[in-house]
This record gives sequence, structure tokens and C-alpha cells, in this order.
Amino acid sequence: MKIKYCLLALVSLLFFSCEDFMDVHKDYIEGGEIIYSTKPDSVSFVAGKERIQFTCWTYNAPNVKTIDVYWNDQLDSLQIPVTMGTGRDSITVILENMEPKAYTFNIRTTDNFGHKSLFVSDFGTSYGDVYYSTLIDRRVRNLDLSDKGGTITWYSKLDGLVRNEVRYTKQDGTQAVVFMPAEDNSVLCPDLKPGTGFEYRSLYIPEEEAIDTFATAWVEYEEVFPMEYKYDRSGWTVLAVSDETASDGGGKDAIIDGDLNTWWHSNYTGENTPLPHWAIIDMESAKEMTKIELHRHADIKTVEIYVNDKPEADDSGWVKIAEGTFEGSSLTIDIPSSVDTTKGRYMKVNITESNRVPFTSLSEIYVYGE
Repeated sequence: MKIKYCLLALVSLLFFSCEDFMDVHKDYIEGGEIIYSTKPDSVSFVAGKERIQFTCWTYNAPNVKTIDVYWNDQLDSLQIPVTMGTGRDSITVILENMEPKAYTFNIRTTDNFGHKSLFVSDFGTSYGDVYYSTLIDRRVRNLDLSDKGGTITWYSKLDGLVRNEVRYTKQDGTQAVVFMPAEDNSVLCPDLKPGTGFEYRSLYIPEEEAIDTFATAWVEYEEVFPMEYKYDRSGWTVLAVSDETASDGGGKDAIIDGDLNTWWHSNYTGENTPLPHWAIIDMESAKEMTKIELHRHADIKTVEIYVNDKPEADDSGWVKIAEGTFEGSSLTIDIPSSVDTTKGRYMKVNITESNRVPFTSLSEIYVYGE
């Protein structure tokens, strides 16, 4: 009998508990089950110049009629009519006239039956004058002129920098513009007119993948390119030297490699080769020269420069065009306009005196024209 009363009490308790549970949910199920539209699969907001690019991805959402975007605490909104496909699909829209600031966006969809999806939230930023005010130009480090044009070398890149643009004057007087990616440190201005200046500006993006670049104002650089240019040696070859110790400095090719930390050194293994020492360089073509610039590693005192249309060291056709004596680590020899330097494509550097006879070591030789 006790078991019978216990079972009755348990059934009564379950009945009243279930009735209380239904009371809690009664307000939520009145009118039937809530149906939601397909929720956005993912969204993104990409920064721009007083605008933001919005992209929304959906998955299996052919019934979606609009994608609804809200911001400024729901005070501003945009309903975007769409026709989405099955599978993964997307739309991209530019939100124009966005006041420069950071935004919180809430996004949902509405389907053909008026059902709304749950919200998805994300963040985006519009940039304007305040960001502009933080931009500075990448600094110019050096100007160089060769027979190929003018080269501008820059200091290290700045955060957010995309590229630099340079506007310059060509030989025929017309204007040209070249572009240098931020990862580079120098840019060539082909066919630049010697003695002229240039303008430049720097372009930035505020965030990775931003849809707009922000450019500083064009600035005229305070210096101009020199009238003399340095010949491009990239196609030149050191054909032969009187002798060398290649293990010391790098060998004969070092004198045109652009590196002052490498050099050609005369032989000092076995017997020391007596002066004079010489190197023969193929310049590809005869050059009109206005100046020769040499850098020694050590020892060299007096240098002679010859040209010839034949490369043999003992040929009788070598014509002297310049000579000079080192007083420091470098030597610049100006060549008068009365001297014809175009007697041949081959140049011979002849070292006649040394401060430590008979040794010599030459780091670089540069040739200038006008």
C-alpha cells in the first residue's frame, strides 16, 4: 500500500512540474514556431578613403532577398537586394560617404518570405584627413647619374608605404613618371636630362588590403642631378691583368663590382712581380670621358689611363688619355675636352709607382661622361 501512495505522489509531482515548465515557454511559442532566414556565412569590411568595402558570403541561400547592414547603433542602414546561389556565394558593396572613424556593423539577411536571420557583427574603419596628417615622405639618400639615366637611392621604407612616384624631365624636355615599390631602395629614371631636378611623393595604405591609397603632396627635391654622368659598368669585363693574388680581395673582377671592400691585388705568392702592373677593361664601346675616379685599397701611387681599339697589352696602339698620383684613398682625374678619349673600347689602367714596391691593390674604377 505504501508503494501505491508513493507512485501516486510521484505522478502528481511530474504533472505539476511539466505544467510549470510550459508556463515559462508559453509566451515564446504563441503564434507558432519562429523561422529564421539563412544567416551570413562570413563578412568583411576593408578600409578606404571615407568609404568602406563590405563583402558578405552566404552558403545555400537562394531564398535570401536582401542583405541588411546596420551601423551607428542601428541609426544608419543599407538594404542590399541580392540574388544568391546555392553553394557558397558572395556580394561586394562599397559603403560611400563614411565619416572617418571606426565602426561596428551588424549584418543579417531577409528572405523572400520576410523572415530575418540572426545578426552577425564585424568592424571596419574609414580614413580621412586625420590619417593624411600622419603621412611623411620617404627620405632621399643619394642621386646618381649614368649613361642609362638618373638613379635615386632612398632610406629605409616606412610602415604602410606602398610605393614612391618620381616625376622628372627627359632628354627631349618631356615629363615622365616612374614608380618604385616600397620593398626597393632605388629607382632608375631612364633618359633623364642631366642637371635637372625632380618631384616625388609617397603613397600609403592605412591597413593591409585597403582599397584606397593615400598620397603625400608632390615635393620638389632640393638638389638636382649632376651634369656629369657615371657610365653603367654592368656589361663591362676585366679581360686581363698583369698578375694577381685572387685569394686577397677577390681578384681582377673586383675593380668593377661596385664594392669598395673588394679589390685586385698584384701577385705576392712565389716571386713578386715587378712594376708596372696593369688591368685591361672592355667597356663595350668607345666612351667620351670627362673624369676618371679610382679607389685604392693600398700601395698604389701613380696611375696612367690608356685606350685602344685592340685589347692586347703589348699592342702599340694604346693612347694615354690621363694620369694622376694618389694623395688619399681615392683619386679623381679630370680629362680636358681637348683630349680625345674615343680611340677604342678597351681601357688600360697602368700602375707605374707604388708606396710599397712592387705591390699594388685597386678597389674600383669609375668613368664619367657629360
